[in-house]
Amino acid sequence: MNAIGRAVGEVIRFYRGRHSLTQEQLAEKAGIAPTSVVRLENGEIERPRISTLIKVADALNMDAQELTCFVTQHPAERPESVEVTGVAFTAVYQRDGDWWIGYVEELPGANAQERTLGDTRESLREAVLDILEANRELTRREFGERDVVREPFKA
Repeated sequence: MNAIGRAVGEVIRFYRGRHSLTQEQLAEKAGIAPTSVVRLENGEIERPRISTLIKVADALNMDAQELTCFVTQHPAERPESVEVTGVAFTAVYQRDGDWWIGYVEELPGANAQERTLGDTRESLREAVLDILEANRELTRREFGERDVVREPFKA
């Protein structure tokens, strides 16, 4: 759990308690999956999506800036060398009751769940970028200052 995830979780939990809402009620009001509320409050989502935070803030009748500031103060670095447009991934979308679930077959962990197909597409795109960024950061930490060659790669 990182500082951003922990801070976001504390604020959401505080406001949810103020409104005497359960996690399920907040999820319904915000139009997000109940598991998303649980993961946000537990700080499991290290860099929450701005769109999700805005939905939660609206549902809690709070200024969205109180939540989004944690993410925008520490913006994710997206190096210019990464071009996702040249790679063809396969997105799979499935309706599950009132929700749409989406995932990318070729990229484990890239998944999203939203109320509309359009929102699911947008969230899935963000998830893919987040996973690529996280993987990049992990390899940078692993290799540290070793002599390596990094270059743009197009499949």
